[in-house]
Amino acid sequence: MKERAKSAAVVSLGCAKNLVDSEVLAHQVGLLGYELTDDASQAGLIVVNTCGFLESAVEEAVERILELARFKEEGSCVHLVAVGCMVQRYGRQLVSLLPEVDLFLGTSQYDRFATLFQEFVDKGSSKIHLCRPTYLYHGGITRLPSTPAHWTYVKIAEGCSNRCSFCLIPTLRGPYRSRTVEDVVAEVRRLVEAGVVEVNLIAQDTTAFGLDRNDPNALCRLLEALEDLQSLRWVRLLYAYPYGVTDSLLKTMASSAKVVPYLDIPFQHCVPRILEAMHRRGRSLHPHEVIDGIRKHLPNVVLRTSLMVGFPGETEEDFRALCRFVEDVRFDHMGVFAFSPEKGCRAARYPDAVPDEVKAARRAALMDLQRRISRSHLQRLVGQRLPVLVEGPHPETEFLAVGRLPGQAPEVDGCALIVEGNARIGEIVQGEILKAHDYDVEVRLRMERF
Repeated sequence: MKERAKSAAVVSLGCAKNLVDSEVLAHQVGLLGYELTDDASQAGLIVVNTCGFLESAVEEAVERILELARFKEEGSCVHLVAVGCMVQRYGRQLVSLLPEVDLFLGTSQYDRFATLFQEFVDKGSSKIHLCRPTYLYHGGITRLPSTPAHWTYVKIAEGCSNRCSFCLIPTLRGPYRSRTVEDVVAEVRRLVEAGVVEVNLIAQDTTAFGLDRNDPNALCRLLEALEDLQSLRWVRLLYAYPYGVTDSLLKTMASSAKVVPYLDIPFQHCVPRILEAMHRRGRSLHPHEVIDGIRKHLPNVVLRTSLMVGFPGETEEDFRALCRFVEDVRFDHMGVFAFSPEKGCRAARYPDAVPDEVKAARRAALMDLQRRISRSHLQRLVGQRLPVLVEGPHPETEFLAVGRLPGQAPEVDGCALIVEGNARIGEIVQGEILKAHDYDVEVRLRMERF
C-alpha cells in the first residue's frame, strides 16, 4: 500500500490546450515526490484535469471521476483531485455533488498544485480553490511532455476575448492573454534541443497573439524567429480565426521553410445572419473571400475547419447553404458540432431552437459529405511523393507503422499508414502514396530524407 500511495496518475480530458495544462500538473505532482503512472488503479493520487466547455464534456468528466472514485473504495487511491474548466464553471456546487473528490482547483491553479495539495493534506485547508482566471503558461513553468518526443504542442496564449454567443471560454479561462514572442521562442528552442522536430502552436485564438499587448505583428515575428531554429522541421498553426488570417500572415507562411501550408480555421457557419447571431469576430468577412485570399498566397494549403449545425434559427435553407459552402470550398479536414444551449451563454436564450433530432441529422449529413470530399482529396495524392513524419507502431496492430503528412495534424486528422519501408521514429522521410481511404493514406517509405 505504501508503494501505491506514492504513485500518481494525471488524467487529461478535453482539448490540446488542456493537455499542456495537464503536463504542468504532472510536473507539480512530481515535486510532491510521486512517481507518475498510466495505470490509475495503482495510483495513490489521481488528478483529473476536466473540460467544461460543453454539457456533454461535463457529463464525461463526472462519469470519469466516478469511475476513478471506485479506486478509493478499493483502497488503492488515497486522494482524488478535480482541476480545470468544469470546476471553474460549477464552483462550490461540486463539493456536495461530488463528495468523492477531496480537492477542487479552478483554471488558475495549475502551477500552484503542489503547494495547494500539500496544504490540504497537512493542514486540512479549503477543499476548493477558485479565483478570477489569470493563469498564463510561460517558459518559466516546467511541464512533463506527454506527447511523443518528436512533436509537441506549444500554448502561446490563454483565455479568449471574442465573446461568441455560444461559448463559455471567456468565463472559464478569462480574457485573452499572450505570452511574449521571446518567451515562446526560448521554450521552443529548449524543446528542439531535446529532440522535438514538430511544434504545433495553440491558443483559443492563435491569430489574436500579441493583440492584447498592442503588438499586431507578434505572430509573424514569432514565425520568423522560429525559422532560425535549425533542427526544427515543421511548425503548424491551429485555431486561426478568420479575421486574423491577414495578408502579412499568409506572406510570412508562404516564405517560410518550416511553417507547413496548413491552417485550422473555425468558420462555424457561412450564413451572415447566423454568424451575426453567433457574434463572431470578423463576421462581416465573407468566408469565401477569406479562403480565396488564403489560396492566393498558399495554393497547396491544407484547410481544416469546425462548423456548427442547429444554431437557433438555422433553417433548412441555411443548412443547404452550409452544405453548398462545404462543397464549394472542399475542406481537407472538418469537425462538425451540434449546437448545445450552454447555461450562461446568450445563445442558450435565443428563440427558434432546432430540435435535437434535426441537429443530429444535419451533423450526420455534413460529415457524410465531408467523408466523400476527404476521400476525393486523398485519392488525388496517389502516386505522389510527400514528406512523412514517422510516428511509430500502429496503436491497433503490430503489422503496421504510422506517420503523418504535412497536411495531417496530430490527433485530429487522418494518418499515413506505412505499409512498406522503415525509418526511425521522429524522422521525416520521403513517402510514396499508394492508396487512399476516407481519411488515411497508405504509403511506401523511401530512403530519401527531407
